[in-house]
Amino acid sequence: MVSIRQAVAEDSQELLNLEKMCAQGTGLVLLFDRSPDFFRRSQVYEDSEVYVAEENGKIIGTVASTSKDFIFGKEKAKGIYIYDLRVNPNYRGKGIGSTLIHKALEDADGADLAYGIIMEENNPSIALFEKMGFRNIHDPVLFNIPLYARREHATSKVRAMKTDDLSSVVNLVNDHYHDRDFSSLISESAFQKQAERLPGYGLQRIQVIEDGKRIAACTGLWDYSEIFRISVLHMSTKLRMLTYFLRFINIFEKTMRLPSVGEPFRLMYAKDFAFAEKTDVAKELIEHCLSLAYSNGCSFLSFILDPADPAIHLLTEYKPIKVKYHVYAKSLNEKDLTSSNMVYIDPADL
Repeated sequence: MVSIRQAVAEDSQELLNLEKMCAQGTGLVLLFDRSPDFFRRSQVYEDSEVYVAEENGKIIGTVASTSKDFIFGKEKAKGIYIYDLRVNPNYRGKGIGSTLIHKALEDADGADLAYGIIMEENNPSIALFEKMGFRNIHDPVLFNIPLYARREHATSKVRAMKTDDLSSVVNLVNDHYHDRDFSSLISESAFQKQAERLPGYGLQRIQVIEDGKRIAACTGLWDYSEIFRISVLHMSTKLRMLTYFLRFINIFEKTMRLPSVGEPFRLMYAKDFAFAEKTDVAKELIEHCLSLAYSNGCSFLSFILDPADPAIHLLTEYKPIKVKYHVYAKSLNEKDLTSSNMVYIDPADL
């Protein structure tokens, strides 16, 4: 008999073991390790719930959820975000995933919609969400820019954010994302609190660039290795051959390098990335942040963007490795989920 209950701190090690059974990806299969604390992932949210499925005292699945207020279809909405769905591979196909999602939906009191973010080609999760009445409403893309031998990009325009910049940065971020689905206007105090709550982040990690006397662009560098350590578990023959080829080329000239199977690597997420109408200042800031991320020993700097985002043309010249995600949503009170707006995805949700 499978039972569902709230997770407790003592479940951490067993959940970490479950995580290792649930690698992600197809052509490139990644293994995530958040030891020593499985719950560190959920600490990025002010409020969250984590549930586990048990059979005979053994944890065989888990799911987490958090509530959010945001804009959807240019109207205020409340949503329940479902994440961290994991089921032991030996127990899949027995309805455990759907039971866990149903439990998470019990936290959706008064919510307009529930949603989850699924990596492309994660066909089992896609099939499960569709079976439960969710549908694909957005397809954001993660642009992973490889970092290799980047020259120091010195510029007097770019500097670390100061506390005195808080109002300008918050206004810039709010203006940049104000009409996108899943975005929300954030106050200065909430912005600061959120930045300090994220492991590996903080206001000091945000870089700004000035155009005259105003801040024209900002980008935070969030060290995701503070939550997850990532390594390659498996890669397709095509990617393996590319890895060998690049390794050979690197003997003669520094160029892109892909991690090998079993090799851990670090990435940084570009968070709170926003800019005014001039894209040239944003390009200058991106160059600077690539150098900073490289000097901090990271293999990739990653941007999660809507396919129509004006920043995409600034990133394509760096030959990013692109990974598509799907936002699957379900209306909980007959809310219309049809929207032509761009989408905002917080890197903390990935």
